[in-house]
Amino acid sequence: MGEKMKNAPVYFAIAQARHNPVLRLGSYAADIQDRMRKVGYPDFKKGVSMAFNLMPQIGDTSQPQNPPVVEQVERLMFFSTDNTKGFIVEQNALSFQTTEYDTFETFADEFIKGLGIVHECVTLAHSERIGLRYLDAIVPPNGEAGLADYLVPGVLGLSSKLPDDVQVSHSFTETHIRTAECVVLARTIIQAGPLGFPMDLQPIGVNIAERFKSINGVHAIVDTDASIEGRHLFELDAIKLQLKMLRSRIGMAFDAIVTPTAIAAWKT
Repeated sequence: MGEKMKNAPVYFAIAQARHNPVLRLGSYAADIQDRMRKVGYPDFKKGVSMAFNLMPQIGDTSQPQNPPVVEQVERLMFFSTDNTKGFIVEQNALSFQTTEYDTFETFADEFIKGLGIVHECVTLAHSERIGLRYLDAIVPPNGEAGLADYLVPGVLGLSSKLPDDVQVSHSFTETHIRTAECVVLARTIIQAGPLGFPMDLQPIGVNIAERFKSINGVHAIVDTDASIEGRHLFELDAIKLQLKMLRSRIGMAFDAIVTPTAIAAWKT
């Protein structure tokens, strides 16, 4: 995942920065939209998302706790004309997602560009969490049997150990990694059927690339997710350095899951 590959397996990537809340986000929509339009994101939509506010009980703790309060959270969405990339701006977070991943440098620069636009309009005070996540589609040319050539044994599940007349609908492995700088969650999902997305990650407004739409059979999804938490003064250069560090840790996890055979195939 370090250098640009001719047939890179990345079919979705997302970066997110959580920051101090901007409760009157809608009042900045016109300014943000005008700037986003000029840098290649003319498709603008407004929306809302649902959030649970877990309000603590104040006073007599012997009384029943207040039930969670469902709140509507305003969301501004900006997409490219071909709907392969876009920004989701919320009161306390900005996300950049793409289904046409090129290189990390290009991806990171675009994310920082959008984050800078929001900062220019609302003047953010601090960041609280930076996250980076990749989905890779592992589809060997010789089908299910080729997964053993592309993935290390530890993530292949039990299929090879079971009788031939036993069908496995899916296999799932997960490893939680903690480093000195961040945490990484690495998942491998082996399943049959069309290529999809993990249940906790449903992309908004972007179209999957054509070369991945034809996948329909046994394949694997490598889902690598890295994040760093902590309140820091809002500085774009510092955030980009954090993102670069997260990318290196995702690469560490990815390289532990796939084989040299897979890397060589994606480069050619």
